[in-house]
Amino acid sequence: MLTRRFRRTRQRRIVRLALFLVLGLLLLDSLTILKHYRQFATNIRKHTYTEQSSLPSAAKGQKIFISSQFWTNAHVIEARWGEALLKLVDVLGPENVYVSIYESGSLDNTKAVLSQLDAQLAAKKVTRSIVLDTESHADLIHSGPYDEEGKPRPGWVLPPSGSNGKEVRRIPHLAKTRNLSLQPLLDEKANHGRSYDKVLFLNDVVFQPHDVLSLLATNGGSYSVACAIDFQFPGVLASLYDTFALRDLNGARTLAGHFPYFRAAESREAILRGDSARVKSCWNGMVLMDASPFYPTVDIDGQQIDGLRFRAISDSLAAKHLEASECCLINADLAAMGAAEHGIYINPAVRVAYTEQAYNLTHTGSDTASTGFITPSDYLFASWLFRLAQWVESSASKALDQKVHSRVVKWQQDNTLERRNETGEMCLIDEMHLLIWNGWKHA
Repeated sequence: MLTRRFRRTRQRRIVRLALFLVLGLLLLDSLTILKHYRQFATNIRKHTYTEQSSLPSAAKGQKIFISSQFWTNAHVIEARWGEALLKLVDVLGPENVYVSIYESGSLDNTKAVLSQLDAQLAAKKVTRSIVLDTESHADLIHSGPYDEEGKPRPGWVLPPSGSNGKEVRRIPHLAKTRNLSLQPLLDEKANHGRSYDKVLFLNDVVFQPHDVLSLLATNGGSYSVACAIDFQFPGVLASLYDTFALRDLNGARTLAGHFPYFRAAESREAILRGDSARVKSCWNGMVLMDASPFYPTVDIDGQQIDGLRFRAISDSLAAKHLEASECCLINADLAAMGAAEHGIYINPAVRVAYTEQAYNLTHTGSDTASTGFITPSDYLFASWLFRLAQWVESSASKALDQKVHSRVVKWQQDNTLERRNETGEMCLIDEMHLLIWNGWKHA
């Protein structure tokens, strides 16, 4: 009897000791993580710039080509985007920017709104090109998969169901409109001898001029590509929006949509410190790229070589039920041509959003959360949750990577005379994106 009581008492003491030990370790871990948060918050504030005069010397005096594409975005442009662009022009100086906007086939009054913006830019004497294209999604769909001579049109693929025959792919269309928006960059140099230092790609996001200034200052102004972080529903542990084009320094997809995002330790640790993180690809709503790779060059034989362009994966590879963002592929192609030597960075000090509410949530807060990005408690919880995700997700992620790679191998081994290679394999996902008359769909 006494022996049993002694054993039970001893077991309880061991359990209590183990519990106290676990709680002690959790407390120590929490204090360590919160110490890291203080460094994170300090660095986020340090990397935020509101005045051009305070920018690093390498980021000053830049000539910037601004490129945007719109489809059915009248409310966004009229409510906030147009005004933000005009403010940005004032901050950078009208003489230092070129604005290129390409719109096609909108279903609302985007054309009218852009015409008003054109007049406002003209009043500021901004060099610009605003193209209003009438070609709609319906026009592309109705053109059919074959031309007048019966030859297959590029950009069409047979979806898994195949019940309606071939359908139009989304990504080739997006790549085409992005390239059309870039055309004035080349025309300016060819026709007027004017070149630009940076290309600023602006999505239909909520932003302010100081976001662009902070992005210019990424890594002290030394980078090949610098991206913001974009949000739509940031309240869930600072969950970012665009994971389609984002790849960490090892070329891997994000482990989780929430903070601190990355599998690769170097990318993840930089984000946890509040520093710009080196990655293999990013886009995320607002991007600055060195302009020089877009310009044509001349080889040793005097032949002109076209510069960097947006593209999609081939239709034959897409037919394997694979897709890749044109914004990821351009990063892969940039590295393949040896033009990413200054690094591709994503900058957590620059936060844009797809709603005003999301933007405000990531730019305001109390003094303890003045980064406006993630609170101390969320930083702590996200760090713990991310560790758990690393244990749980690894096998599933490897299986998905293997599935994608096996399809690429099968594509390469198909009996064809076509020379098949895809330098942007890291960008591939197990999806198919198709245009429909009022948007796009998965298949």
